[in-house]
Amino acid sequence: AISTRYVFLAIVVIFAARWYQKNQDIQLRMSTDALPSRIQLFLTAHNLTQVIDGNLAAIGYGNTTRPGLHPDAPKKRHPIVIVPGLTSCGLEVWKAHPCLGDEFFRLRIWGDVSMAQAILNNWTCWLHHIALDPRTGLDREGVRVRAATGLKSADYFVGSYWLWARAIQNFADIGYDEKDIFLACYDWRVAFPLLEERDGYFSGMQLDIERLVARGEKAVVLSHSMGSNVWFYFMSWVESKSPGWVDRNIKSWANIAGSMLGAMGPLAAFLSGEMDATAALGPFGPLMESFALTFDAMRDIYWSMGGLGAILPMGGTTVWGSEATGWTDTPADVITFDSSLNASDLKGDLDNIYAKVQEKKDKMLLSQFPSWTSYSRELQRPDPNRSDPRRFGNPLATALPNAPNMKIFCLYGVDQPTERAYRYGLRQVRWRFADSVLMPETRFLHWSGSRPIEDTIKSLEGYLSDLAVAKRPVRIDNGGSEKDFESIPKAIAGLEKLLNQPDPHLQDWMRIVTGHHSNSTEDPWKNGVDGKYAYGVAKTDGDSTVPLVSLGYMCTNGWRDFKEFNPAGIKVYTKEFRHEPSRMVSDTRGLPGTANHVDVIGNTELITDVLKIVAGKKHDLEQ
Repeated sequence: AISTRYVFLAIVVIFAARWYQKNQDIQLRMSTDALPSRIQLFLTAHNLTQVIDGNLAAIGYGNTTRPGLHPDAPKKRHPIVIVPGLTSCGLEVWKAHPCLGDEFFRLRIWGDVSMAQAILNNWTCWLHHIALDPRTGLDREGVRVRAATGLKSADYFVGSYWLWARAIQNFADIGYDEKDIFLACYDWRVAFPLLEERDGYFSGMQLDIERLVARGEKAVVLSHSMGSNVWFYFMSWVESKSPGWVDRNIKSWANIAGSMLGAMGPLAAFLSGEMDATAALGPFGPLMESFALTFDAMRDIYWSMGGLGAILPMGGTTVWGSEATGWTDTPADVITFDSSLNASDLKGDLDNIYAKVQEKKDKMLLSQFPSWTSYSRELQRPDPNRSDPRRFGNPLATALPNAPNMKIFCLYGVDQPTERAYRYGLRQVRWRFADSVLMPETRFLHWSGSRPIEDTIKSLEGYLSDLAVAKRPVRIDNGGSEKDFESIPKAIAGLEKLLNQPDPHLQDWMRIVTGHHSNSTEDPWKNGVDGKYAYGVAKTDGDSTVPLVSLGYMCTNGWRDFKEFNPAGIKVYTKEFRHEPSRMVSDTRGLPGTANHVDVIGNTELITDVLKIVAGKKHDLEQ
């Protein structure tokens, strides 16, 4: 949902903010013209001047476009609970490793100015704090990081990239203030059961909502992205403790771009440490790539994050289809393999992929980590007499609560190509120059694309004609390890030796074939999207991050057509938003009509609808 430029933008704005705060007590200027030379060099290197000027200009909302200021805007009524999505909540340091120092106590390691300071001072130290212990799913030894609290915990990302800020400003326009809104931030890295065990998160949420409701009106819940999975888990959890609680306390649930059945981006991250630029991790994936870590190093970081495991695809081939069982939303298996490979035993449907993980419990560490073990992802008939926390976050295994008076509004964007399937190859390698230095005013380090060994050798041979370049050291990322070579000729010799060695662990070399593209005649559904591969990834309809089947199936079918998923008959209403971004250079976020996964929470029409829901004036949405 947020491109690689999100990270670049964040760091530039950080430097800008720090410079202005130091030199003058005025508001940040809406231009990059007066930035220090170091920032100007950075902008030039990344061609970002126009992008950043546009985003800074968009901070000033403009009263004429704010729904809360419209003469017909409703007035406040119900208290509001906001559950943000993956990576939206700031994370604070409560105990720092010596490499970071005590001066970082209660500063944010994610989401604020101090994040960039930590990254640029010592990015390996930053990684030590942001990654978890994969075996426990909790902080590494000697480190304690916790979610920020309050409305500022998810209003902006590093000061200018708005998240919930626009919605909160509109709530203020119709009469709300901080005492009426509970922003329920959480540590998005941590598996849902451990959020309660370590932080008492769900117990605290229950008490905070009861405090709001005690003032006279039931609450309205607004959840976004993975926040919808968190909320669904909470409803299951609280009903297991206090039956009827949801019906007594919740008036409506606005499920905004909810990844109810998961997303494909996290699956690629778990399989091979790779994520497309539009995947659900927002800025986190591109940031990992900028550090030039190996695929396996990135995969290990993703495996440590139990929160990410909550949005692995759910429902198996029944929901996601396969060539063998029949297509559902797109004509492509989740994984296909390069035709040159003898991979007949490597079936790429979701059921087989998950079965392989379970099958190799003793050898595959993922099957032992909380990011995998904390959740059930199968389609299972809900059992009202069984309370299994592993099912709490799976709407295909746990029914909606007994809350006949609650209403659900599903609001999400459509008509945007969204990653859905992958073309993998074995014995793929990539390379980079090993003498590059990570500096903010120069381009970040990048690997080459993943290619077969033969193609990588040809790529390196193209540099031999320049003697100075040929002498540069090279780093190869292959089969779960890094290999360093003193020069390009030695790297070529090393790869040729590797090419001729049999490897019994070929699946460790499994990588997306970024050079794979469908030809002009390969268009199974004749729409130019479904089943067509570009850079090894096939897309389908969705909101650019979450496929439509995950955004909408439970809303339009599952909770409407199957009583076992909605035994109380809760009314469910769905509204899809066409992606109609502004073409104005001055607004790089595409307002007012953007409907992509993150920016949809600033969509003017969606905010208008949300104001009606929180004010209890939602009659037209119920038609």
